[in-house]
Amino acid sequence: MTMRAMLDRLTQQEDLNFLLTNRIPRQALTRFMGWFSKIEQPLVRDASIAVWRMFSDLNLSEAKKSQFSSMHDCFIRELETGKPPTPEEMAAAQDRLK
Repeated sequence: MTMRAMLDRLTQQEDLNFLLTNRIPRQALTRFMGWFSKIEQPLVRDASIAVWRMFSDLNLSEAKKSQFSSMHDCFIRELETGKPPTPEEMAAAQDRLK
């Protein structure tokens, strides 16, 4: 069984989904993730970006730079000039403005 299949199976469990979406205070989790994403330690950065890639289709091929100092740096990355953002990148940018 691949890692992606294991994650899909894990996220299909209703008890876990309920716990993560209803029992953990969202504001506290949001603040924690904001703090955590700015940690500039290579091991934390690499593990965080790897987990992000496991849960989404993260495409870094259009980024101006290929090395990031933190997950936050990766999240707010600049695109190469002349490349239009994808719909997913537009949605992520809109989420940051809320």
